[in-house]
Amino acid sequence: MKNYIAGLFIASVIIIGMSSSVFGQNESNLIDTPTAKLLEKGSYYLNFRFYQEGGLLIQGKAGLTDRLTVGASYGGTGVVGVETVKGNPEPAFSIKYKFGKEGENNLPFDLSLGYEGQGYGKYYKEGDEIIIDGHPKKLTKSFYQINSMGFYLVLTKKVEKSNLTINGGLNCSLEDDPGKAGISPFIGVQFRVTPKLIVKLEYNNASHKKTKYKDIVEGYSGDKILRKAGGEINIGFKFLYSKDLSLELAFKDLSHRYASSGNRIFQIAYTGEF
Repeated sequence: MKNYIAGLFIASVIIIGMSSSVFGQNESNLIDTPTAKLLEKGSYYLNFRFYQEGGLLIQGKAGLTDRLTVGASYGGTGVVGVETVKGNPEPAFSIKYKFGKEGENNLPFDLSLGYEGQGYGKYYKEGDEIIIDGHPKKLTKSFYQINSMGFYLVLTKKVEKSNLTINGGLNCSLEDDPGKAGISPFIGVQFRVTPKLIVKLEYNNASHKKTKYKDIVEGYSGDKILRKAGGEINIGFKFLYSKDLSLELAFKDLSHRYASSGNRIFQIAYTGEF
């Protein structure tokens, strides 16, 4: 698993190094939530997300047509630091199709339908052991700390004569998480403060329920909580270093669903042409 992650990282760096094209940044996602925007035909997107416990997630997407974007991702924890590398169980895949474009047939917004199988943060795998009150307990379910979107419908609206864009939609995650909602709304905005700086704000998993440890492990009957009810508030600051390279710092879970200190991630994104 360690070699698999290292190989993906090396291959991604080689692709970046071989590319000599300059493509504009495509905002196909905010932080954890999607937008209705797609990559342009013949372009690709690579993202390196560094997160807690030495985690690294590599995501790649490609614009097959102006209305269809596909992608794949893989990662794990312990990649950065001295801990043992623990890869996610399998790669995740995504696909997004644009049904309508703002201004087309008098449509007031972009509208897209998609599927995203990649969750974020720590992965809880069925059969693994976690420590609760000093005692090891075996997990009975498999899910990401932040559920993958699963199937979703999303719209994006650019506010006229401003640098503000609004996104919103509904999603249905397929993960085996007892706290997830059947259908949950998400919403987000992004604002271009300067030509180089973009600020993002989103609210995800708004309808999720409280998750207790007794819901996901065997042999535990206490009331200790893994995750509070409600969604995550995330804010990100994206710096456009060049037309094809960006750096982003995001502060996640400001609503403290998981921890009182929230969560911080760093991302490096690259867009090119093939």
